[in-house]
Amino acid sequence: MRGREAAVGKEASLSSRGALNTREVIKVFDEVADYYDAWYEEPMGRFVVRVETKVLDELLPKKGRGLDVGGGTGVFSRRLMALSSDRWVVCLDPSRGMLRRARGRGVDVVCGIAGMPPFRPRAFDFAFAVTLIEFLAEPRKELEAIRETLRGGVFVLMVINRDSEWGKLYSKLAEEGEPVLRIARLYSVNEAVEILEKAGYEVLGVTGALEESPDEAREGEPTIRKGSSEGCGVAFIECKP
Repeated sequence: MRGREAAVGKEASLSSRGALNTREVIKVFDEVADYYDAWYEEPMGRFVVRVETKVLDELLPKKGRGLDVGGGTGVFSRRLMALSSDRWVVCLDPSRGMLRRARGRGVDVVCGIAGMPPFRPRAFDFAFAVTLIEFLAEPRKELEAIRETLRGGVFVLMVINRDSEWGKLYSKLAEEGEPVLRIARLYSVNEAVEILEKAGYEVLGVTGALEESPDEAREGEPTIRKGSSEGCGVAFIECKP
């Protein structure tokens, strides 16, 4: 797992498959929850999670209270807490099926949606989201809501780069009916940056990862491109409220 030529900012036109439906998104993730993590056990899945965890660990504070937005089964919440005992991460997700698996990992979970996070304003020191914007019905408004949960700090949004080889593969799989990707809306990195800015964030920088082709599994040290995401499968956009 894991067409738009219109101007950036016209969010309704950004999906070639029409507007996303939040209820449908939740239903799909509930249905795949039991085998969602299986991909992370495959060679490429293990490589991807290692790369993405490495970047998040470098960009996020080593201590404090963090929010994993759309954290699903808690894969990244658990790994980031294991890398620093001074980090405490809460996994927020609307899928109860996914959250049951996260709880099994020992992660604290809260059932809720990004657009109406059930937390006090400024409750968190930092937040991050891995492949979240692709499933948001109204990304600007929902990212605004996440911004309100932060007391300064940093927010890191990881997006699939639509213009990369990974993005092209995911688009192909979506057209073939892959259950999760068929409901995703992919963005270019510039589109994601502009949506964040419209949501009231100051973008501090972009880090690219997954230069490797999707059909290559690597065992060595992953390549991370700070300051650029050109040619990379994913981009980590670091910003602050």
